[in-house]
Amino acid sequence: MKLSGSHTFNAPRDKVWATLIDIEALRTLIPGVESLEEVEPNTYKGVAKIGVAGIKGEYTGTVKLTDIDAPTGYRLLGDGRGKPGHVKGEGTLELVEEAPNQTLLRYAGDVQVGGMIASVGQRLIEGAAKLLINQGMKALAQRVEQQG
Repeated sequence: MKLSGSHTFNAPRDKVWATLIDIEALRTLIPGVESLEEVEPNTYKGVAKIGVAGIKGEYTGTVKLTDIDAPTGYRLLGDGRGKPGHVKGEGTLELVEEAPNQTLLRYAGDVQVGGMIASVGQRLIEGAAKLLINQGMKALAQRVEQQG
């Protein structure tokens, strides 16, 4: 399943970048995340509780940031497993400074799901993924824009 989109923040690129690499901020901004810890440089292990179409579960997984180009963007590699199934994906984040106090974040990725979670159908999974991304973007926007 391919996902892509963008979000504009009313904040300088450096501030958006700083939040995107701050593990404490990410722990509170990503919907469903219960724990997130750095296990080695740019590699994180975490637990998230996520539900799609009545199939809820806890996933344990890792996320690795690669191709880091501060403050422009990075590549993410992720893998998670839980009772409802497994999720594996990769994606990119790119930050473009559109004006001194305005930053465009572009994201693109490819996600594969398997197990019971895959039985709900790609449309429902894609809808849930977009909802989680939108919630995360709104939380990120509130955080960076309130920091002044």
